[in-house]
Amino acid sequence: MRCTGFPAAPGTRARYVPRMHNSDTPIRYRIAIYRACGCYFVQVVDLPGCFTRGASEVEAVENARSAIRAYRWIAQALAGESATVQLQISA
Repeated sequence: MRCTGFPAAPGTRARYVPRMHNSDTPIRYRIAIYRACGCYFVQVVDLPGCFTRGASEVEAVENARSAIRAYRWIAQALAGESATVQLQISA
């Protein structure tokens, strides 16, 4: 099965992980699984910057579910108040 709009690289597979929310129908996130250096890396395509890894493909997907929960929790926390970053440089 090939996902449209998603670059298919050798050694990668696209899967869908159910999104967690309070509705009866689960929302799904698209992920890409990469194998390199003896472990598996997962990129959650629908959430920019959301990556995980695992020793096996199953572990990497389970870690992706935890990463999705954390990503959504942080996004909801930042949406509730104005998030600003202040840099302080000291010598």
